[in-house]
Amino acid sequence: MRQSERCWLSQASFAPASDQATATWHNQSMSTLRYSDTPITMQPKWNADGLIPAIAQDIATGEVLMMAWMNEEALRLTLAEKRTVYWSRSRQSLWRKGETSGNVQHLVAARLDCDGDTVLLQVNQIGGGACHTGRRSCFFYEPDRQDWVLGESERE
Repeated sequence: MRQSERCWLSQASFAPASDQATATWHNQSMSTLRYSDTPITMQPKWNADGLIPAIAQDIATGEVLMMAWMNEEALRLTLAEKRTVYWSRSRQSLWRKGETSGNVQHLVAARLDCDGDTVLLQVNQIGGGACHTGRRSCFFYEPDRQDWVLGESERE
């Protein structure tokens, strides 16, 4: 399948689909939409590089653990294996979370946002942390005047 083709997000398979229903959905004013107007299906919207942002969230606590990128193969493998697989932009290759660190993410549920441009992965985080720094979460900098500083709870 070419990068430009859209895919339906399902845990069973991917199949080509038209963008017409999605375009109609996005062109309507939110003030006129009703829940019944929400499309039954949605497809991932890959960026120009064929990627989509994926947010990993701890299923038990709701904590946002990390953001990484997925290409179509990474998403397909994640759904099939029930273990997160991401796309490394720097290495230009797939990587299975925890392959070297042991900090694995087992997939519990996957959701596509209302616009189809972000994936939420609800996971069981195994091991010390999701961040490559060893922290549980990658989101530990806080705004402080004009800078972003290491959060108080992250300082040693």
